[in-house]
Amino acid sequence: MQQITVQQLHAIITKDQPENFIIVDVRSKPEHKSISISEAINIPLDQIQNHTEQLNKYDTVFIHCQSGGRSQEACKLLSQLSHAKVINVQGGILEWQAAGFGVKQTKGFHLSIIRQVHLIAGSLTLIGAILSKLVNPDWIYLSAFIGAGLSFAGATGWCGMAKILQQMPWNQ
Repeated sequence: MQQITVQQLHAIITKDQPENFIIVDVRSKPEHKSISISEAINIPLDQIQNHTEQLNKYDTVFIHCQSGGRSQEACKLLSQLSHAKVINVQGGILEWQAAGFGVKQTKGFHLSIIRQVHLIAGSLTLIGAILSKLVNPDWIYLSAFIGAGLSFAGATGWCGMAKILQQMPWNQ
């Protein structure tokens, strides 16, 4: 899989201006709406397969996300389904913003899916530990269940809690 840095992408957009390219943000719609690269269109990762015909119209497709994980997954998938040259943008919007490049940002507050997972998993683990001490020792299984789920997500790259949270109304 071919990869570039945000600095290289910025140079391509501002100086090189290649013909027939597109920048795709594979984050969720709320994430894209809250902050995005001006030139990027939003096609969430779970919908990317439905847009291969549209993306095949371009010679080069640059893919980015929050920090690089989802964009790598999208690149692997599109490399199999598309004839376009697919390039992963390392570091995603976080690197882009840290480099000081311009972004479109809406007012309001939005937590990314991964931050929502961290908040909920951490809270449930803490609640399970407290309840196991104060109410019934069996509550420790809640903490164990959440820990096992996080370990599975880390090992496989698939997080059930994230999948559920993506379907919540505030993330649509």
